[in-house]
Amino acid sequence: MPIATPQQYREMLDAAQAGDYAYPAINVSSMVTANAALKGFAEKKSDGMIQVSTGGGAFASGLGVNDLVLGAISIAEHIHRMAERYDVLVALHTDHCPPDKIDSFMVPLI
Repeated sequence: MPIATPQQYREMLDAAQAGDYAYPAINVSSMVTANAALKGFAEKKSDGMIQVSTGGGAFASGLGVNDLVLGAISIAEHIHRMAERYDVLVALHTDHCPPDKIDSFMVPLI
């Protein structure tokens, strides 16, 4: 199933609030952890959220590059492709972003 659209994500959050439950939100830092999150959602037949933090983005780009944005984009592209193979809805977003990283991490991803 494709990654949740902004409208689908709002609907997920509204449903969770109305139903008094929460979705699992998994931080990932590589294709391996992203695959594990997707597989876990699918095995439990649960929609969920996958998050990439500044540290996760930096780690995903490798020690020689250490580019938070490039790493986050690489993980996001992988998740987009792999999520289509699963029958669960996945929302994709950044995890908490420190104020000093807004311009260097968040803005380029928007």
